[in-house]
Amino acid sequence: MMDYKKLQRKLQVQKLIYKYPELFNHDKGGGSFDKYDSLIFVLKDGENNLFAGVKPAVLDYFKNNEIAWWGDDEKFPSGHMLSSQIQCLNFLFAIRKDEEAVLKLAQLFNEEIGAVFPVAGDKEPTYLAFEFVFDNKALLKEDDEGAKRGAFCTSVDAFLIAAKNGRKLLIPIEWKYTESYLAPQNKALESRKGKTRQARYNQLIYESNQLKTPVDLEQSIYYFEPYYELMRQTLLVEQMVGKGVADDFLHILVAPEANTDFLQKSYSFEEHGLIKTWENHLEKPEKFIRVDSRQILNLLEQMPNYLALSKYLKLRYN
Repeated sequence: MMDYKKLQRKLQVQKLIYKYPELFNHDKGGGSFDKYDSLIFVLKDGENNLFAGVKPAVLDYFKNNEIAWWGDDEKFPSGHMLSSQIQCLNFLFAIRKDEEAVLKLAQLFNEEIGAVFPVAGDKEPTYLAFEFVFDNKALLKEDDEGAKRGAFCTSVDAFLIAAKNGRKLLIPIEWKYTESYLAPQNKALESRKGKTRQARYNQLIYESNQLKTPVDLEQSIYYFEPYYELMRQTLLVEQMVGKGVADDFLHILVAPEANTDFLQKSYSFEEHGLIKTWENHLEKPEKFIRVDSRQILNLLEQMPNYLALSKYLKLRYN
């Protein structure tokens, strides 16, 4: 059986580039990625990877807010057609200024949410921020050279602030598409960077009210992907709550159910799938929710103002 990544690569190339070239401004692929040239699943112009209805606004947003793009060149969107960053933007960027639409998104995560608020930090505050950071140097001791939104620090793919029963909630959204981590490396033991990471995060993990403290922290799942990313996002929003930014948080992981290589494969250091394993390491697992990207597509299909977007997403990522 073809794995999810190969299946999606085949979909993007055979079904879309050849049959619906207008989706990509007639870009036929053959671009470069990670030192490899002439890759059919990489568009030559990364801008063609974005939904046309948001392309100019997305480019301005990243430039104005000094956000790094994922991929080979942080100044330009990646042409890689399986990019999670691109998929997240294609799904969510169009609704960022629409309070009602963002509220419906938040209610998909928790139906008791009654309001959403503008997110500070962008040049032009909206109800959804992308590649979100919040004083990471002070809160997480992240001070690497070149650190910025989207690069060399803990950044959240999408972020919103909501209210539930009179309490303000931070809602970080981690977005995955075709990722899989079948042989992850221990980031606590990597030369040079390992000790720096432990100096940053170990004490915060010990003090966390959400992350359970393992017996052997440096060998724990917290330093293996994809849990390493979830751990840092948890610490960031916990620190924000501690600073009085909000009363609590709700951590969202968007990942397609069909990507069993990501959700269900067992790693060498655990016996369960990703969701159960992560929940077992949380004091309050109900504060972590996995959502299928198809659920968000279904939500957009019900909004009359986003019919063109939902049609594009259904064709592109079905």
